[in-house]
Amino acid sequence: MAVIHELDSHMADLIAAGEVVERPSSVCKELVENAIDAGATQITVELEHGGISYLRICDNGCGMSPEDAPVAFRRHATSKIRTREDLAAIGTLGFRGEALAAICAVSRVDLFTKQIGCVEGTHLSLEGGKITANEPAGCPEGTTFVIRDLFYNTPARMKFLKKDFTEAGYVLSVVEHAAESHPEIMFRCIRDGKDVFHSPGGGSLKNAVFSVFGKELSKNLIEMPEHELNGVKVWGYISKPHAPRANRTYQHFFVNGRFVKSKLIQAAMEEAYRNSMITGKYPYGCVCVQLPLSQVDVNVHPAKTEVKFAQEKQVFSAVYAACKNALAGDDNVPEIQAKPVRPAAAVPQEKAEQTVLSVPKTEVHEPAAPAVSAAPKAVSGGTMHHPPAYRATERPAPRSSGFLPFVDVDDRDEQALRMPHETKKPAKIDLFAPEMPKAQQPVQTEPVFAVPEAEAEKAVQSMPERTEPKQEEAEPLVPDLPSARVIGSCFETYILAEDADGLILIDKHAAHERMLFNQLREKADIPTQMLLAPVVVDLSGEEYAAVLDGMEQIQMLGFVMESFGQHSVAVREAPAYLDAGDIPVTVSEMAQKLMDRRTPVPDRLDDLIHTVSCKAAIKAGSKTSIQEMQSLCDRVLSDPAVTCCPHGRPVTVRLTKYELDKMFKRVNQ
Repeated sequence: MAVIHELDSHMADLIAAGEVVERPSSVCKELVENAIDAGATQITVELEHGGISYLRICDNGCGMSPEDAPVAFRRHATSKIRTREDLAAIGTLGFRGEALAAICAVSRVDLFTKQIGCVEGTHLSLEGGKITANEPAGCPEGTTFVIRDLFYNTPARMKFLKKDFTEAGYVLSVVEHAAESHPEIMFRCIRDGKDVFHSPGGGSLKNAVFSVFGKELSKNLIEMPEHELNGVKVWGYISKPHAPRANRTYQHFFVNGRFVKSKLIQAAMEEAYRNSMITGKYPYGCVCVQLPLSQVDVNVHPAKTEVKFAQEKQVFSAVYAACKNALAGDDNVPEIQAKPVRPAAAVPQEKAEQTVLSVPKTEVHEPAAPAVSAAPKAVSGGTMHHPPAYRATERPAPRSSGFLPFVDVDDRDEQALRMPHETKKPAKIDLFAPEMPKAQQPVQTEPVFAVPEAEAEKAVQSMPERTEPKQEEAEPLVPDLPSARVIGSCFETYILAEDADGLILIDKHAAHERMLFNQLREKADIPTQMLLAPVVVDLSGEEYAAVLDGMEQIQMLGFVMESFGQHSVAVREAPAYLDAGDIPVTVSEMAQKLMDRRTPVPDRLDDLIHTVSCKAAIKAGSKTSIQEMQSLCDRVLSDPAVTCCPHGRPVTVRLTKYELDKMFKRVNQ
């Protein structure tokens, strides 16, 4: 057995750094908490390269004296607690005295601090836990930490860091959580020279929540007034039941001004939404809990993000009652606001004069008739005047059913047969109109130019040579499809078809989703479309970082997007079969898939394809024509790869003729 010996102080600091300092966001969290404990009203966080090479935290707090500044970097040196009784009621964010020692052990640190009312401040420079400079300096009141070259002396930890955008997103999340928990403090975050976050301060939780959640999410938040039960106070903002999220990313919980991850508060909040929210979706919001310091233990996790309650049932009841009362006090009715249609994208509207004077081309040579009402009117002699045919501008065109991807781009001839609503209708003939005299009938005139006889003979001789290749190319346009005939649909969700063997039921959403999934997975000629106006999608700090980090994978799916302001992206090009209204939801869900770092990269790409194909596929319950259903049925039965959707649900179910006869007792059991 090896001899037991005591580790030196520097080795002990490195071990402590492994627990406290995981990434730049851990450094930012510890220093921001110290600034809050120092009574700061303005805190600025500036970072470069994700905070790995440069991180600056500046506050206007009380500052440190020249004597206390060097002592602050020693292990277990703190001004927050003094006796063991203080551990039973911790009212500050920091209290262990390990953070500064752990940070300076793995980085190069510069400290500028000055107490209020002092003439000069203090500058300390540390490298690897050792003080290399201690001198007076001119600096503003408060404390400024500059962290450079994080993990420079522990390169093994560098390989566990993510890309700069990802690490910057984690730092931004720390600043956002601090702004929500302390709305009286003004926060500012600068990333690579650009302002990415700003909280106005002033003590308004509403302004702080709006700064964090953004405009789109904030409009679906309802205020949760302060509610007290058994000594536990709860307040904040929670989402309406009709606006859920796909995950729990935006569930922010705070206990006595500290951001925590609590399964208890999470369960109480979601229990309040029971029977009022879609299964598999989650609410979001900012829930603040305040209770006596002796009723909560914060010294249970190195990062201090987990707490333990002495009376869990009381906390659960208080959070549940506050959320339930807030939901009951709001109407929770979704508001539908019609957005103005851009003139360039809309069909030109005719003026009143144009509507009166416009005449269809098929009625130019008909004799003028008096105006009649919309309903047919009987006249003498049994003759009935029919109303004129409606123009396309008088009645809106039917909405596309979403089956455009089912029609091949090369099958120009079949497209007219399978899409009857896109074909041109023949001119309407009024059988009751009086016959036009021959003198007034339009005469078909001969063309002005004439073709010489020699050239005409050459054209006739060359016609067979030019038509033969076209006939050869037209033969493959009629594939050998399975002989299944569509006879209708059920609940506008399932296609009913019959063949020689029996009845076939096809889930059109699952089938279309699988077809799109296979096409995206093969990455072969994904049809894309450039949007007339870019679609701006607001994301959280972590989602924004995940999107920028996985931009290469997103572009493989047919998206072209770029950064657009504070954690927002502008989508300029999207897959052609994806509706513009589904782009924000699709991008948001892709961001949430990319945030899951535990999933391998190939599986993560499949998750993105799942999301895009599911959103682009035709929805269950949408109406489709018999031709579109027949086209889908032919493609499903002819493609052996379309057996189940990407989620594993079956696409087709077959009921044989024997089973039908057996149900109706037409055959022996």
